[in-house]
Amino acid sequence: MTNEESVLEEAIANLRDAAQRVRATQNLMHSQGMTENVNYRELLMRLSTALAMAEAAYVEAKRRRGLEALR
Repeated sequence: MTNEESVLEEAIANLRDAAQRVRATQNLMHSQGMTENVNYRELLMRLSTALAMAEAAYVEAKRRRGLEALR
């Protein structure tokens, strides 16, 4: 395994964990009724953005790992 491959593997694992943690935070806030509170609207929007970014980065890292395997 090359250095690039090991970095991509680490990135994939970290991004998967990050997405799971953000999702867990969203679920916790939802279960506590915080999603209806205007005071948390900005935080919820940022969590949604963070989740989308983490998921996109995860997909990109997996794609690049696949390209590395073809070399």
